[in-house]
Amino acid sequence: MKPRALMITSLLVVLTLAWPPAQASADPRLTASSVRQEPGLVEFYLSGTDLPAAQVLDAGSLTATIDGEPTSLTAQQISQSGQGRAVKRGVVLVLDTSGSMAGASLDGAKSAVIAFLSALPSDVQVGVVTAGAPSVVALRPTSDRERVRTAVLGLRAAGETALYDAVVSGAGLFGPDIADRRMVVLSDGADTASTKTMQNAEQAVAAIPTDTIAFKTKEAEASALATLAAAGKGKAYKAGDGDALRGVFAQAAGAFSVQLLVRVTVPRQKLGQAGRLVVEAKVAGSTVATDLNLTFVPDTRVATPLVGTIATGTPVWVQYGLIVVIFIGLLGLGVLLTGPLLGSAERRRRLAQVQQFEANPRRSQPPRPENESAIAQAALQMSEQLMKQANAEGRLARQLDRAGMRLRPHEWLLLRLAVLLVAALLLALVISPWPLGFLLGLILGWGSTAAYHRVRAARRLSAFVSQLPDALQLVIGSLRSGFSLTQSLDAMLREMGDPISTEFGRALGETRLGANIEDALDRVAARMKSKDLAFVVVAIRVQREIGGNLAQVLATTVGTMRERAMLHRQVQALSAEGRLSAYVLIALPVAVLGYLIVVRAQYLTPLIASPVGLVLIFIGLVELIVGTIWMLKVVKVEV
Repeated sequence: MKPRALMITSLLVVLTLAWPPAQASADPRLTASSVRQEPGLVEFYLSGTDLPAAQVLDAGSLTATIDGEPTSLTAQQISQSGQGRAVKRGVVLVLDTSGSMAGASLDGAKSAVIAFLSALPSDVQVGVVTAGAPSVVALRPTSDRERVRTAVLGLRAAGETALYDAVVSGAGLFGPDIADRRMVVLSDGADTASTKTMQNAEQAVAAIPTDTIAFKTKEAEASALATLAAAGKGKAYKAGDGDALRGVFAQAAGAFSVQLLVRVTVPRQKLGQAGRLVVEAKVAGSTVATDLNLTFVPDTRVATPLVGTIATGTPVWVQYGLIVVIFIGLLGLGVLLTGPLLGSAERRRRLAQVQQFEANPRRSQPPRPENESAIAQAALQMSEQLMKQANAEGRLARQLDRAGMRLRPHEWLLLRLAVLLVAALLLALVISPWPLGFLLGLILGWGSTAAYHRVRAARRLSAFVSQLPDALQLVIGSLRSGFSLTQSLDAMLREMGDPISTEFGRALGETRLGANIEDALDRVAARMKSKDLAFVVVAIRVQREIGGNLAQVLATTVGTMRERAMLHRQVQALSAEGRLSAYVLIALPVAVLGYLIVVRAQYLTPLIASPVGLVLIFIGLVELIVGTIWMLKVVKVEV
């Protein structure tokens, strides 16, 4: 071979060894993470991997298709969107700081790392580990670029190479919050001082993509770094000088691109269906893409038309008009059924006022009016038969009598059923899904009528208790004037109102039929649940058997009653805060449930559509009932 040709060949060999070899770089790709869906929208974070040097992911070049059909999207950089759900990313730099790197080699490495930091997105955390002997963690992963620069510029070269120790230490720096992790290993020679082995290093980087850079190394040493890169499924680079090293680090920085927050609009016809979402971007003249196989969230607020029918939009005014018409119809039906009941109740009240002054009052039921409709008569007969079969007529009659309601038991039952039906139909029209509204209407209708009856009875009993001392004071005055007990009670009736006049009037009516006055008053005490009146009856019985001044005995009894009432009011005032807190805590779950039903009923659908939800409902009801009973027992103070 001629000398000139030999010189050219030698020069080419030297350039080949000095310049990084042309490698088949990994294809750039897109990665989607933190996918979130809501009706009509898919949201995720998009980042590029293995992009060419100096290339960024441009939000303006993004396009999206769903099952091949284009759809609209919007994209923002993470730093601009201010979102905190993006995937955390980090890279650990393992830098050889052995004595062979002293001087220009280490200075070139520092310059290349500083350029690498400038090319990295700001959200990527960077850690630094030195591969001298021993290996040192110079900086744990952080997003503070100034701290990283200070740590890199402060590196000093000395000693031997502990590359494997540094790789194992670097792999352990990634915390569980860093999901996207990578390592970059720079070395100019073979490992000479590690306590770890090559096998330990390969195991450490098996789950971490690792890029290696052979800086001015021999072929055998570069081969060891290439093996390490293959174990970490990364890329192996070679660099012969500082300029080549900066280019290699620029390529390594392409593994991280700026993350974008992407929002893709889902067409209405795709809601509730499975589909393939493809997002593409233009990078350096080529197209990169990622795809997501999703089942798009349905919009439960929109009614789905039946298959084979034509779905037409109904104007809002027509819907509200239909609701008003149905409400008026139900209201008319309720008036038709309950109107005769209310009229007969008023007639029975007047008849009772007359009967209490008759010598032989009849306790039979008043006749039904002749103008009562056939529908109302049939409904009353049906409810009457139902009450007789249930054998609950006597108990319900006593409860109605205690509440001062002049309805017969079967009439009250029919009235409750009418209210229950109207409430169930109204809530079924308002609340979606309608079975839930119908069920809540049944519960609300039955509970409201029961609450009305209980509240009315409680108020009447409370009024009786509060009026009793004043009524007895009138009786005491009449007794001191020389009237008998019966005459005194009769005089008291003319001064007092309901319920005292009604109940004592019934007792006097029983005495006109031959009953004992003490027994008649005892029945009033039992009917009105009045312990005070029971004490009065005991006092009257003792006076009748032993003798003495009945007015004085009743005066002492009235004084005791007034003191007990004052003590009761004091206890009620002291326990008011506790009772109010209990009522608020009991009503809060029911109020929140009602709010969710009206505002966003679809949130409750999983509770009634899955076995786990039904179990949770049962557990919640049991806990609510137990808590309610416990709180009511705690705040109730007996006097």
